[in-house]
Amino acid sequence: MSLAFLDSYADQIAASREFLTRLWNLDNDERPGFMIGYTGPRVKNGRPVENALFAREESVTVRERLLDPARLLNAQLQEIEGLLERRGDYVPGLCPMLGVIGIPSAFGCEVVWWEDDLPAVRPLTSSNPDNVFGLPRPSVTDGELGRILELTRYFLEHTGARIPIRITDVQGPLDSAALILGHNSFLMAMVTNPKAVHHLLQQVTDLTIEVVQTYRSLIHEVGGEYVPSINYPWMPDGMGVQVAHDECVMISAEMHDEFAVPYLNQMSDAFGGIFIHSCGKWAHQIESLRKVHRLRGLEFGASEAPYEPVLEAFGGETVLVTRVGLNRDVRFNGMVDFVERILAQRKTNRGLFVNVDVTNGLMDEDWPSTDVEEIYRLFDALERK
Repeated sequence: MSLAFLDSYADQIAASREFLTRLWNLDNDERPGFMIGYTGPRVKNGRPVENALFAREESVTVRERLLDPARLLNAQLQEIEGLLERRGDYVPGLCPMLGVIGIPSAFGCEVVWWEDDLPAVRPLTSSNPDNVFGLPRPSVTDGELGRILELTRYFLEHTGARIPIRITDVQGPLDSAALILGHNSFLMAMVTNPKAVHHLLQQVTDLTIEVVQTYRSLIHEVGGEYVPSINYPWMPDGMGVQVAHDECVMISAEMHDEFAVPYLNQMSDAFGGIFIHSCGKWAHQIESLRKVHRLRGLEFGASEAPYEPVLEAFGGETVLVTRVGLNRDVRFNGMVDFVERILAQRKTNRGLFVNVDVTNGLMDEDWPSTDVEEIYRLFDALERK
């Protein structure tokens, strides 16, 4: 696919960079940031823009798309063009991601390639946590990490490094360790064998830091732009690194202090800050997350985590990125209702970014049609005040 379409959006992208740089520095008093992604299959005043991984393409599975660099690149370019057609604070970026499998596969976990979903891993050991003491230290090319690096090179070579490269799906230490040991065994070992858990968490943290440093250097070597976040919005290089931190929903705040915060802090210290994504109900970790060094941002689903206490606790102190989530503990009557409720609850505009997006297919049955122009009007009204 030609990259010529990028030229007509150069001014728009530059304006988004300027605004988002201010947002990451909590200097966007005039309005929250926003972008409009996949809003469901029915759209007024626009067309659906599907996530590149799950876009409906005849006879092509998710697995085939992930394992074919040319097909994956083309799907992402189509998504980028669709997103640029919409108003919002959007800087395009390619993402050489394979889901959660990178670090666990390097430690030897077997990868399971599903046809129509992201791949998963089988736990390396689920019976005896002491086995982690015998694990060899992996290299940055072991397992599927090597494939991710090759995919990165492919994207850079076939675009002339014209499009920024977002970080791959970096699972935080807690998440990767749980995948390696198996969720149940990992949680049990926190009580029965904390020494083994800490050993594994340190091994995972060390490798994750090395992988991110290698990935960043690879992009810079060819003159590319490295973006340290996988989730939107675009994040300036040098402000930290984004990690997934979903496992925190399963443990108490006290356990989070012991088993999560020290390793998140190592990640933050290595990169000058940290941007945390978490699915599920994690609001009980609010006070523990305050102990994380240079917490640059939190990315969460407003239908999963109770968004009111999160907006109250962190509003104006760190970047808050919210979207419609995977689970349905909070029901929204469509995208306009979602935006209206987030805007009504916000404590401040500073650092708030509303990602008007829902994962493909999750709400196809009953999700109302989205009027894109109505969403624009909601944000335009804020700037006029």
